[in-house]
Amino acid sequence: MANLYVALMHYPMKSLKGGVVATAITSLDVVDIARSCRTYDVVRYFIVHPLESQRAIVERILEFWFAERPSRREAVKIISVADDLEQCFTEVAKREGEVPLLWGTSARSGLPYPQIGWEEARRHLREERKPVLLLFGTGNGMAEELLWACDALLPPVREKSAYNHLSVRAAVAVILDRLKGDEG
Repeated sequence: MANLYVALMHYPMKSLKGGVVATAITSLDVVDIARSCRTYDVVRYFIVHPLESQRAIVERILEFWFAERPSRREAVKIISVADDLEQCFTEVAKREGEVPLLWGTSARSGLPYPQIGWEEARRHLREERKPVLLLFGTGNGMAEELLWACDALLPPVREKSAYNHLSVRAAVAVILDRLKGDEG
């Protein structure tokens, strides 16, 4: 069985006008995604932001949850805060003894990047040993350079829907259930 890691990326993200930006940390994403990751046995949930001031927000949120909400400790203890994707990649490779596959997600369909279907992704996680680092974007989605770095992209959650704008928290929960929901 392959170990699964999740990274919530805040840079490089697309802006509304098509530029590249860093998005803000939100407290709901920190805790709610951690709870989903823990529920589906994700090994580590990385929150990735290049700005120290934003990473400090995550640290304050974690301090609160450890001190004030002991019932949530089990979920938030799998969180690691990182400066960039390379730091996540290096941590996974060191822990696993090999580099992970890098899978991306996007709500946009028809993108010109390698794709992996749900069944093939589930099969890999069940039957293979090579770890997977699964990237989620914030804002208006991952910038092209981040998508090109991925070995493959999973299909959009609602590929054929006229309205496809789930919160990242909801998208993470749906995707984790599609990938690992049948394990239990």
